[in-house]
Amino acid sequence: MEVNNRIYDDLGHLWWDDQAGFDITSLRFCMNPVRYGYFRRQLQAVAAPGEAVLDVGCGGGFLAEAFAEDGYDVTGVDPSANSIVAARAHATVSQLAIDYRVGRGECLPFPDSSFDIVCCCDVLEHVDEPSQVVREISRTLKAGGVFFYDTVNRTPMSWILLIKLWQDWHVAGFSAPNVHVWRKFIKPDELDALMHEAQLSPRERRGITTGRNPAALVPVLRRIRTGQLKGPAIATEFTLRETEDLTVSYIGFAVKQSA
Repeated sequence: MEVNNRIYDDLGHLWWDDQAGFDITSLRFCMNPVRYGYFRRQLQAVAAPGEAVLDVGCGGGFLAEAFAEDGYDVTGVDPSANSIVAARAHATVSQLAIDYRVGRGECLPFPDSSFDIVCCCDVLEHVDEPSQVVREISRTLKAGGVFFYDTVNRTPMSWILLIKLWQDWHVAGFSAPNVHVWRKFIKPDELDALMHEAQLSPRERRGITTGRNPAALVPVLRRIRTGQLKGPAIATEFTLRETEDLTVSYIGFAVKQSA
């Protein structure tokens, strides 16, 4: 079973639309504030060599714009041409100078040691060769550079929440088929091994959760599915927060080792 990455081309024009479906809206209003808050906090504690940022799998530019608004020199790359069109258009409206390019994480179109910070969020569980993506990220990072990521753990709970509840069960399911495939989720120790092989030294890691019982999410997901809950209002009912629990989604960073 392959991951349905076509959704990002099919729906790429909706990245910044408040009426977009939950797959996109949840990233904008729920996930991005949590993960960028974490990244910003870690950068205050771990000094990067400079301010050149690469966002691998940037989509419509949620994370790239957050960095740009804080004064970083940002480049975004994504295989979805429609997503890049949307990202460029919104950056223009926002008056942000972000260099967006079409490209794949498995073969980044940049020289070695080009960036001080590389982010790869909601991506590693969607690619066929996560090891190659991690190697490319390391290649483009300067020594001492910071790698930020978030991905999904391969556990029974992630199967229940992201596969069954979000995709398969008609009572609440709202996501397009196969946006996530459970076997492609990555356990933390597996990601650690990939990073070590790529000369990236893992540091802190945190979980991300709704803090709600899966059963309690069913009525919320049904309201999303039926269009009763859209846009920024989703964040009110589907709040995400950091946690020590890595059971479903987790976020963290690593530092590029010196040669």
